[in-house]
Amino acid sequence: MSGGRYTIILAVILGLLASCYFLFVHEEEQVVEAERVFEIDAEEVVEIRVTVDGAATTLEKVPMKGWEITDPVRYAADPNVVGTLLREFTTLSPARTVADSAEALSEYGLEFPSASVEMILGLDKPMVLLLGDVNPTGAAHYAVEKGTRRVFLVSGQINGNLRRTTDALRDRDLMRVERDEVEEVVLEKGDRRVVIKLDPYGTWRVEAPYRLPAERDEVTNAVSTIIEASAISFIDEAPSSLEEYGLANPVMTATVKSSDGSILHTLSLGNEEMGLVYAMTSERRNVYAVSTTILSQLDREPDFYRRITAFDFQSYRVPAFSMDLGDERVSLVKRSFEDWRMTSPYALRANDRFITAMLDSLEIARVREHIPATSANRASHGFENPVAGLSLTIDDRPRPQEILVGSASDDGKYRYVMDPEEEWIYAVDASSLQRLPAGALELRDNKILRFKGYQVHMFEVVTPDERVRVRRDQKQRVVWKMEEPSTGDADAISVGRAFSELDSLYSQAFVTADPEADLASYGLDRPAMELTLQIGGRDDVPEERVSLLVGKSYPGDENLVYVKQRNSPVVSLARAGFVARINDMVALTPKS
Repeated sequence: MSGGRYTIILAVILGLLASCYFLFVHEEEQVVEAERVFEIDAEEVVEIRVTVDGAATTLEKVPMKGWEITDPVRYAADPNVVGTLLREFTTLSPARTVADSAEALSEYGLEFPSASVEMILGLDKPMVLLLGDVNPTGAAHYAVEKGTRRVFLVSGQINGNLRRTTDALRDRDLMRVERDEVEEVVLEKGDRRVVIKLDPYGTWRVEAPYRLPAERDEVTNAVSTIIEASAISFIDEAPSSLEEYGLANPVMTATVKSSDGSILHTLSLGNEEMGLVYAMTSERRNVYAVSTTILSQLDREPDFYRRITAFDFQSYRVPAFSMDLGDERVSLVKRSFEDWRMTSPYALRANDRFITAMLDSLEIARVREHIPATSANRASHGFENPVAGLSLTIDDRPRPQEILVGSASDDGKYRYVMDPEEEWIYAVDASSLQRLPAGALELRDNKILRFKGYQVHMFEVVTPDERVRVRRDQKQRVVWKMEEPSTGDADAISVGRAFSELDSLYSQAFVTADPEADLASYGLDRPAMELTLQIGGRDDVPEERVSLLVGKSYPGDENLVYVKQRNSPVVSLARAGFVARINDMVALTPKS
């Protein structure tokens, strides 16, 4: 009995829910579906006719071109404006129905509408929307589908998007060109002619009135100014004379080209009037009014387009380079971020900071004076025997960036540099090239050992009299265990101090990198101390053993001591203070 009652109650609840769904949700969906005024697909529209205040504009969809105005003028239509018009028409929903069946359309300004929009789909009957008066609140306009008497409101924004005149439907872009397709720019004003071309290596170059690299950003801005020029107003469709506009002999012309001939457009600029400039293009004889900023941005002297930096590269995109320093050639490669290695004439780690600073300086070296690279100028500016010659490999470039460094100016203010492929010598601030090395040895890394303390698992000190070795506990990583000369817990603070000593050890002078050098003369055949670090071997870090040999003091200065890594031929002088501090720690180590 109880179970039957519950069943009946559940059935009633389900029935109520179903009723609510059909009464509200389903009905709402039907209402939303019914609110579309026209059942139409924008893709099927082939012709549009818009009439505003008696003036009609006809647009046709032209295969492979898009929408064009065919009447009252033949002109390309603005694809964005036409797209908005189509979207508003095909998705039109009444803001509110005013009359389901109006007796007199004249009450709403729809007997003789101020605007209408007609969509034609092939042979089907056109669909026409009539737009009438503004409603009393001024927020909406009356509208009706032609052939019906249901009057509804559309918002002011929709009304504006549909009520388009011929001028509003015109494409205001004076040319449609993709910036990346432009490979040449010609700017002419009077006797001045500037020609800028993109070379096969992707570098913009001024070709006239002289040849030299161009400033990429300024060329890009000029191209954008030309191809993005837009008409503020349409002045004359078929001018009988161009004299009155200053376009018979233009004040200035700007031409963009492509190497394959697919792009060849010229923008001509004429007289200024009322804050605007008359313009026309090689595409049409129409006269337009454009912004005066177009003329001001293109009216530049040739020097404006000269590259402001001596060279065009980004230092972070240099993975390798070589340097000629006198008779010595140095080759370097970057293994990873800030990890430069010298591969010749010595195989050793290079000074990351020095190299980064040098490349950065060359990247931003600003040209203060352009000097023609004649034979006499090459000789007088130090290029018969350059101070240095660099060849930089650049990512994604087919050829390296070559750089020659010549002499300094008499007053020491400038240093002369050049790209041997160019026809110019550049004077740059001497301060930007103070970091050039005199030889390969100045490029070596002056830090004796490079390691990360948290990756070290074993540390050992060996002297002629004793051996001390500690190893990191595998489970408790902050705990160190003694292995020699006794066992037990080691003093983690002492180990940390030892790491700190080695991490702050720098070369004070480079002695030799000759693998055949007599190590006995440096006390390194039988070192006074050997320090060994076992690095990695776990946590995906490759295992590596680094051993530093400590020899005898430098003759005449006991504050310096000879050192070298066991697996490197490089012998250096380091400050000797670390030896005494390591010995003190060894002396304090408990003995078994």
